[in-house]
Amino acid sequence: MATLKAIVKSKMKNGMYNVYIRFTHNRQFSYLRTSWMVNDKGLSDDKKDIIDPFVIQQTSILIEKFYTILNQVDTSNWTANELLTYVSDFGKDMSFSDYARNHIDKMIKRGQERTSRNYKWALQHMEKFAETDNLKFSRLTSAFLNRWIESLSGTTRSKEQYPVCIREVYKAALKEFNDEELGIHKVNNPWGKVVIPRSDIPEKRAIPASMLRKFFSVIPDRSRFTNPLMEVGQDVALISFCMCGLNAVDIFNARKEQYVNGIFHYERQKTRNSRSDKGYFEVRVPEFLKPTFNKYLSKNESSPWLFNFHDRLSTSDSFCANVNIGIKQIWDKVEPGYRASLYAFRHSWATIAQNECGASLADVDFGLNHSMHKMAKVYVKIDYTPAWLLNEKVIDFIFFTDKESKHVEKEDKTFERISKYNNIHAEAYVMGKKVGELEDTGFTNVDQIMDQLVIQLPKKIHNVRVQFKITNVDKNLTQMYQRLVS
Repeated sequence: MATLKAIVKSKMKNGMYNVYIRFTHNRQFSYLRTSWMVNDKGLSDDKKDIIDPFVIQQTSILIEKFYTILNQVDTSNWTANELLTYVSDFGKDMSFSDYARNHIDKMIKRGQERTSRNYKWALQHMEKFAETDNLKFSRLTSAFLNRWIESLSGTTRSKEQYPVCIREVYKAALKEFNDEELGIHKVNNPWGKVVIPRSDIPEKRAIPASMLRKFFSVIPDRSRFTNPLMEVGQDVALISFCMCGLNAVDIFNARKEQYVNGIFHYERQKTRNSRSDKGYFEVRVPEFLKPTFNKYLSKNESSPWLFNFHDRLSTSDSFCANVNIGIKQIWDKVEPGYRASLYAFRHSWATIAQNECGASLADVDFGLNHSMHKMAKVYVKIDYTPAWLLNEKVIDFIFFTDKESKHVEKEDKTFERISKYNNIHAEAYVMGKKVGELEDTGFTNVDQIMDQLVIQLPKKIHNVRVQFKITNVDKNLTQMYQRLVS
C-alpha cells in the first residue's frame, strides 16, 4: 500500500516553503504540490516535519481523501506517478466534445477525411440535441443516449450511423482512460443498455437499361465553356460505368503512375485504410471507352494528376457536385423529373452484371472491389481478368443490344386510363363512414372524380382527410385514394 505524507522541500527566496503530498510506493516517489505554504515557525527544528496546526489539519483531510480513493482499486503494480495521476484526475468530469473533436482530427491526419465527416455530423447532432457544445462524459448515460437515438428515429441511415460513430469515439476513450488490469475506471461505459437501430434498407438505385441508353445517347448542348457541366457529367458517368462502377473520388484523385499500358491501378479510397490489401484493384480501360478516357488526361507535365479535373476543381467533393449537376442536366433532356446521381451508375453496373450477364454475387463483389476472401488475398496473386471480361459483357449489353433490364418495376397505370365513356362508381368516406357517392360517365382522370365528390360533401366536413373508393365498372377495377379536404 502506498504511503502518503505532507512534506516541504527547499526554502524559497521569500522565506516560505511549499507544502507537498509525497506518494511513496514500490520504492518510488512522486510529489503533489498543494496550495498551502509554511514558514520556519511552521516547521520542526530540523525542518523535516510540519508543525503548523492548520496545515496539518488540511493536509490530513486531503491525505484521508486520497487513501479512500486508492482503497477502491488494486494499486499493487502501479508506479508512484500512476498513483498521483489517478487521485488527481479522480472525479473530474472530462469533456466528451473536446475528446471527440481531437479524435476526429486524428482521423483526418490518418487520411480518413471523408469518414471523419460522419463523426463530425454525429457529434454536432448530439450537441444540438443536448443544447451544448461542451458535452461531458458524465452526461452520456444510457438514458440520455437512448433519448438521443430516439430523436433520430425519423431518419433513414443516421439513426444507425450516428450512434455507431459516437460509440467508436467512446470506445477509444474507454481504451485510453480505463485500465482493467489495474482496476482504473475513469470513464463509465453506458453502451451496454443502449439499443442502436438498424438503418432502413436503401432503395435500389439501379438505372434501367433503356434509360442508360437514352442517357448516353444525348448530345450535350453547345457551350462557350471548354468543359461544360453537361458534357463532363455524361463523360464521367461513362468512365465510371465502363470501369466496373469506379467511384468519383478514385477518378478525381487518380495519379499518372496509376495508368500503365492501358490498365488503371488504384486503391479504393473508401476502404484503403481499413483493408489489409488497401483496397487495391486493377481495371483494364476498354477500347470502347478510350476516346472519352483520353479526352480528360492531363497535359500538364508538372501535374501529378492523371486527369485534368484538378485544373478547375480543388476537392473531390466539388468534382462530384459538378458531375452530378451535369448528370441532372442530361436527365432533364432525357426525361424531366427522373433523377439518378453518379453513384447510381455503380449500382447499375452491378445489377446488369448479375441480372443480365449471369455473374454471381461474388463476381459482382469482386468487380466492385468490395472486401472479400481476406485470407485468400494474402496468399494468392490476384488475376483481375474475370472482372475485365465481366465489364466487357456489361458494356456489350447496354451499347450493343436493345434488351430491357429484368425486374424493372413499372408503375401500374391501368386504372388511371379512364375513358369518358366508362361508367364510374365512386364513394367518399370519413373515419369509415360513407359521406358521399356518385355514379356517372364523362370522367377522364381520377382527380375529376374526387373533385366532383368533394363538391357533394356536407358543409360541416372540412379540414379532414377524406378517403375515396373509385370503381371503373366497365373494367371491373377498383382503386382507393385519400385527400385532405380544407
